[in-house]
Amino acid sequence: MSKQLKSLIATSLRYANPQATDRLRKKGRKNLSQAIINQYLLSGLVFLAVYGSMLFMTDFAKMPGTFTYFAMLFFLLGLSQGVSIIYNIFFESKDLGSYLPLPFKQSQIFIAKNIVVALSVVPFIIPLLILFFLTSLKSKLNIVLAGVISSLLFIVVLLILFAICSLIVFGITKTKVFQKHKKLMTTLLLWVTMALVIIGIMLMNQDTADSYVADRNIILPMLPLFHITHAPFSSEGLISIVGVVGFLLILAFLVKWQILPQLYEQVTNISSTEQVVRRKHKKNQNLQQILRRYNFELVKNPSLITQVLSSSLVFPVVFIATFALNGSLSLRDLPLKYVGVAFFGGIVLALITINQTSFVGNLISLDGENYTYMQTLPVSRKEYLVAKFKTGLLIQGGITLILSLATGLVLQGSLFFIVSFVLGSLLGTLLLSQFYFVRDYRLLLVDWTNFTQLFLRGSGRVGLIFMMWGSMILGAVLIGGYVALLNLIDATLVNAVVALGIIAVGLWLMYYYRRNFWQKVDQVSWQRKIDLARQKKIK
Repeated sequence: MSKQLKSLIATSLRYANPQATDRLRKKGRKNLSQAIINQYLLSGLVFLAVYGSMLFMTDFAKMPGTFTYFAMLFFLLGLSQGVSIIYNIFFESKDLGSYLPLPFKQSQIFIAKNIVVALSVVPFIIPLLILFFLTSLKSKLNIVLAGVISSLLFIVVLLILFAICSLIVFGITKTKVFQKHKKLMTTLLLWVTMALVIIGIMLMNQDTADSYVADRNIILPMLPLFHITHAPFSSEGLISIVGVVGFLLILAFLVKWQILPQLYEQVTNISSTEQVVRRKHKKNQNLQQILRRYNFELVKNPSLITQVLSSSLVFPVVFIATFALNGSLSLRDLPLKYVGVAFFGGIVLALITINQTSFVGNLISLDGENYTYMQTLPVSRKEYLVAKFKTGLLIQGGITLILSLATGLVLQGSLFFIVSFVLGSLLGTLLLSQFYFVRDYRLLLVDWTNFTQLFLRGSGRVGLIFMMWGSMILGAVLIGGYVALLNLIDATLVNAVVALGIIAVGLWLMYYYRRNFWQKVDQVSWQRKIDLARQKKIK
């Protein structure tokens, strides 16, 4: 690896992880790039262990259909993330112009940026590595050989995924239609990709909806991967190796021929293209209406919308859509004693769907440099932040309301259960929105250049993935424990205790944020007014 490429990779790593870089600098770490890579490796090892425990019980060597199902599932998840992140890193980022006077090849910049993309996408597809390794082991291959084959195949699949995502993004952005209607085409690019992924996952779940067969239907495009891991030296395995490597070489040739020669020009042209937006001037608007409209404009970026929704809604939507497709679960005849579980389940839904990538958790930092300008206006900081929080809460509440209603209808709950579920989800949204809004204020970042920097503040990518998966696991455990208690102890007593617990925690959180955030913001605002008054008096 050349020194130039190493420098570009190091720059890209630090650029994509600014707060992690700052923390490491404060700790006195000298090799910042290696420290950041070590964090990624640590998270990778953790997820390998987690996914390994989940997939270990299945004998994939005897179930090629199930193998191809999981291979396609995680490939589609990687595809949805790859398209949005590649567009964000290349076209929404503002750093490419700084490379122009430097002696870097376009291929080096492309590779360095894709390594950052890889670090963002790998957590979604790392189960493939476990899948390949377990299949090889169950096929009686030597453990060393199984490790080598699964690792090499994972790298090849990763390269194929990035090549496909790059060709999709750069191919569409090269068209005149995209350049003329950038905002509309960006929305279509990201949303259509996510929709195709969700539809594909739903269709894959059709074949075993009402059956208890030992294996699923084989998904042919993924079958060569099974042959390579199951019997790499058989005729099917060798043909599959040649086919997969040949497919990768074809994609690599297309990337080199179609993308690299015009990388600078294409990215610069798209990034600098600004469509003239004619805004209608609305008369007789008060301050609250102006601020609400301004905040809604902040979240209208198609790339932001897609990344937020794909990070928080893909798994719940796939879950709901799968049940809607096969109708395999019905809660219509549940006894009334489970209504508390429905309410608590709504809170868990909010816990799963609201995280540090949510709109309300980034709405302050989305101001960018405008945040400093806003502080010079004759508007109190508290009034400004309250208006911003109300907008974020309205957006998150609307998303949660739609999702909770859809979940209740899909699971065929009674009206009473659906209302309870929706109310629980709205309460969870209110409490979690305050948590992530305050977090955004505490970790305020105004000089960001791509949305990934905002999403990775604080706990970084490791914390984000743990929060996403941990909330689902914790929610499932708590709901399961609640149901078990209802069947072991008097249901009235259990529901009463849980209700009192929810009320107590909710009131305490409201009091905590009021005292430790909103009142302090108000004090800061009054102190600012006093300082301004003193300055005027001195003059």
